[in-house]
Amino acid sequence: MASLFQAAIVQANSGTDLGEDQTSDLIDAMLRGEAEERDVASLLLALKEKGESVSELVGASRAMRRHMTQIPHSHPVLLDTCGTGGSGSGTFNISTAVAIVAAAAGVAVAKHGNRRATSLTGSADVLEVLGVPIESEPDLVAKRLDRDGICFCFAAKLHPAMRHVIGVRRQLGVKTLFNLLGPLCNPAGATHQLLGTSTPETQSMVSAAIGALGTTRSFVVHGIDGQDEVSLDGATRVVDVRASSMEHYDWTPADFGLLPAGREALAAANPNESAEIICRIFDGEPGPCRDAVLAGTAAALVLVGAASDILDGVKKAAETIDSGAAKAKLASLVG
Repeated sequence: MASLFQAAIVQANSGTDLGEDQTSDLIDAMLRGEAEERDVASLLLALKEKGESVSELVGASRAMRRHMTQIPHSHPVLLDTCGTGGSGSGTFNISTAVAIVAAAAGVAVAKHGNRRATSLTGSADVLEVLGVPIESEPDLVAKRLDRDGICFCFAAKLHPAMRHVIGVRRQLGVKTLFNLLGPLCNPAGATHQLLGTSTPETQSMVSAAIGALGTTRSFVVHGIDGQDEVSLDGATRVVDVRASSMEHYDWTPADFGLLPAGREALAAANPNESAEIICRIFDGEPGPCRDAVLAGTAAALVLVGAASDILDGVKKAAETIDSGAAKAKLASLVG
């Protein structure tokens, strides 16, 4: 096993990308606990220095999917709003709020996420503050998805094999290939994804990877202001990925019929502040935070075919919040 890692390290250090199957075998070994920590660390750093490739991301994702605890369900359409993180924007948990509003609008949602790593508040952190039981056993997660049309897939719980690499990742203290895998490894097998990315380069790579891995349709988005969300601060770059095609276009605040809003207006210093903002939105408070959720939800509804266009999506998202349905959906997720 050590020789396979050493050969891959030499290959990466020479600037040559690893093959999909080669990467899959190496990640398999890591997640089975069969690799030496020094080999894991050296390989992850070599890949980072070279720059991770699409083939490596796809191979790693396939391996990670084999090791995750799967959540069974019967939904033909299932949405996830998990992004890559890493934007450093300091905003409240917009994609988590979007997931709840989309579910309240009738879309089945399996929100994948974890505790904060590069952000001030992760999806697991804010949901925990809101009272959602984030560490439920897999059978309870599946029951919640069937009963309420929404569940939270806690990465730390449903990717148990990651325990074999957590020590190395902590020791390295830098982002590696593993930081890109979460959005590509939804335990419930989401058919549709609204996937935020923090850089144009990550957007391009993740779009290609999700196309290779298979998706009914996904929007991979990146705000030119640096947000890994649908942004109302300038344009949002969109890669529209379908089973056999990929289209690029932009959204602007005008497309949503909403006022521009900078990320400073969306700031949350910690999970408590983020939870407070979400509760105020669901209670009907107007302003840029609500508008950010309307924009993200509109994109999600268009993505799954629940809205005819972006403006229709904004209208339906607003109706869902104003009717109290979003607040009720959060209560069902808590109960």
